[in-house]
Amino acid sequence: MKYARLSKEQFESLNEEFAIFLASQSIEKIQWDQIKSKNPTLTDELLNLFSDMVWDQSLDKIIYLENRSDHHLFLFKCEDTRIDLILIKLEEDCPSLMQKDYKQWLEEHLSDPRVAIFESSRSFQDDFKGEKFKLINKGATFSEGETFEDFKSFLSK
Repeated sequence: MKYARLSKEQFESLNEEFAIFLASQSIEKIQWDQIKSKNPTLTDELLNLFSDMVWDQSLDKIIYLENRSDHHLFLFKCEDTRIDLILIKLEEDCPSLMQKDYKQWLEEHLSDPRVAIFESSRSFQDDFKGEKFKLINKGATFSEGETFEDFKSFLSK
């Protein structure tokens, strides 16, 4: 398995897509019910194959990821075979980045010595989607990219 198996809830929400996947494997509903009850190995293989297919398609579409904790904000932009990072690190006595109005506080305090901003970029020749998946496994979530682009614009001035 290349990524991770989808959860029961994810499979349920992708019920139609899974049925199409099974049909593409020439497996009808009656056959699938028999496979589930009599062949756990094949069941696992098919669930894993479908999960990898869904992850592959989803990872292709992801451009921005974000990982936020009380005092760290990791902003990622994933394009082609490169991942750009903007890291904002706050000292412990700063307000939490988990608060709803964290962006406003940051904008007002970017020059505060308790705020550190780092930029980095890394290219991946081989397993680019795998790198995105690792970021997600470490807690990164999909983002529309507004925060990344706002800070990128500010930092380029």
